[in-house]
Amino acid sequence: MEKIGIIGYGSMADMMVQKWLENGVLDAHQIMIHTRSETERLHQLKEKHQEVNICSLEELSASCDILFVCVPPLAVLNVLDQLPSKGRAVHIVSVAAAVTLEKLQEHTAQPVSRYIPTLTSAVGTGVSLVAHGAAAGREDKERLHRLLSAFSIVREVEEDRFDAASNLTSSSPGFIAALFEEMAKAAVRNSDLSLEEANEFLTYALLGTGQILVERGLTFAETVDRVATKGGITGEGAEVIQQQAPQMFDDLFTQTMKKYEQLKSQINEADKHH
Repeated sequence: MEKIGIIGYGSMADMMVQKWLENGVLDAHQIMIHTRSETERLHQLKEKHQEVNICSLEELSASCDILFVCVPPLAVLNVLDQLPSKGRAVHIVSVAAAVTLEKLQEHTAQPVSRYIPTLTSAVGTGVSLVAHGAAAGREDKERLHRLLSAFSIVREVEEDRFDAASNLTSSSPGFIAALFEEMAKAAVRNSDLSLEEANEFLTYALLGTGQILVERGLTFAETVDRVATKGGITGEGAEVIQQQAPQMFDDLFTQTMKKYEQLKSQINEADKHH
């Protein structure tokens, strides 16, 4: 019976565990968690599933087949340094942005992979990005794939494309929400609609658009063509976006990619002084 270890129990770790238990992919007694702070989230999990094991790093290392490291980027390498170096083989999966496979491998002899989760997996959808270190074997990859498939579509992407890809999988729910909030506010400024109405109308439009794209297999461009008849009202609006949005999104990529690089430098700096 395989054992799944988790270090750190924030919202992403909680999402994963809840989904595995809900979908019957794992039983509670297969899950081992180590965390420095016993959060409300963890108490709720324990109340509902008494068989979840809360344990030490030593116990995790001794019993787990796969170990998800769910701590902030600047804490990841520290955690790896604390793991016992001898003992059984365990597949280490880091969930942090900007900590490269190369960095992870410098701090452990175990096989490593990276996984970028997405908030939308809480409702059983979204793309999970994975990249594997050279030491990760077929069995390791298959196990990780199987676990993540329980709540998402799994896509393996070369690590050098990881940052841009995570803008589109992991960060995009935040970007989409920010974008539509501005559209809702513009509706309020330019009409007698209330913010509540604008939010509700847009939310359902968003949900429906996503469903149509997925179920009919349409591209964004095809959807624009279907809704925006030439010379019609939607076309006028789409044109404004096509003229003004490229600059905004180029800036968004420039800023976020710069942030990834900064984070990587911080991790390297901290590692040198460690």
